[in-house]
Amino acid sequence: MNVSSSAREETVTYLKMLTIPMPPRCLTRLLGTSNEPGGFTQRLEGKTDTELTNINTRRETNLMDIKLTVPFGEELTKEAGWIQLNRYLYFTARFHLQIEEKQTPDFTVGEILRTYRTTPHSETEVEKVFEEEVTAVDLKETTRSAALSNNLTQKITATIAGAAKPPFYEVSTTIGSALEQTIRSSVAESLRSTNTVSRREMKRFTVRQTIKAGVPELQLAVAGYRKYRRDVYLHYVDYLFVEYKRTAFGLRRKKRNLPRPVGTAHINLIPIHMPLFRLFYWKLEPESSLLYTETEYQNLTRVAHLDRVTFDALRVHEPIKLPMPTREQAPTLYMLSNIAFPLRWVDRRGPWTRQELEKIELEEADGSAWWYQYGPGRKKG
Repeated sequence: MNVSSSAREETVTYLKMLTIPMPPRCLTRLLGTSNEPGGFTQRLEGKTDTELTNINTRRETNLMDIKLTVPFGEELTKEAGWIQLNRYLYFTARFHLQIEEKQTPDFTVGEILRTYRTTPHSETEVEKVFEEEVTAVDLKETTRSAALSNNLTQKITATIAGAAKPPFYEVSTTIGSALEQTIRSSVAESLRSTNTVSRREMKRFTVRQTIKAGVPELQLAVAGYRKYRRDVYLHYVDYLFVEYKRTAFGLRRKKRNLPRPVGTAHINLIPIHMPLFRLFYWKLEPESSLLYTETEYQNLTRVAHLDRVTFDALRVHEPIKLPMPTREQAPTLYMLSNIAFPLRWVDRRGPWTRQELEKIELEEADGSAWWYQYGPGRKKG
């Protein structure tokens, strides 16, 4: 079975005007004109007051919803990604995060990408598409490290494992209130020590400008960055126990996913509905590569560290109530456990041989019903 482990992201992006001081030649390119097909003024012509209000409202909010689960699905496709409670019992719990991202009006410029000069007698048309390696924030890893630290993982494991009793390993949904305070204090602590995770990546930039004839100064193509805000909420926690157990008359231990679904409903979901934190970051906008003179660039206010994330507490005056799903978000923990664990305990991969695991099972079966019915203790007669 092929399971996509990447988190699903649904985005809706709206154009927002740049607020940084910029040369007039840039404004025409960004806004368009009333005579230019598709220009900003022309696109607003014929709109009713209600439509214009809706446009302004969308431009002010610029919200997009993102769903993210931590630990990531790809980690849980391997046995090492699960917590081993004893020789035959494994466990994991996931945070299902609801993230609201908003584009802020803050805009700044970054590194110089290219330099250009013009001639004294003719205009220079600059139309350039090129690739450049830049440092970008890894938002998934940064969010993950802030939301789910190793210390918090241990506390959640202890709380859920202590409340879930064999043989069904079910917990009451009221356990969410017990988890909330633990999560709140741990996240507040992790925000004070969380570092931004960044990576180097190739980006494609587009520069289209006309430099007037006789411009004496060097022309600089620079990268544009927009500031974004993310509000991170913990929607719910799901958990799963994987137990290897043998039947009364069986020798081989076989896998069970617990708790088992009731019909089509998954009962391993714990609602939380809790605000976690707010983060701000600068996002590179390759299509906003602008052309400035050297003097203009030196006079611009620039951000010192565009590859860093800043965190803040997320204070919400009203309770967060998101609709709970009847099933986990795909890939479910049931699906991931079927990838990470084989049906039989002796078929697990690791620094051991199948023969060694078979010997352990045989030794443990001594004195069992299987031992006397089918094994070495069977009476020959």
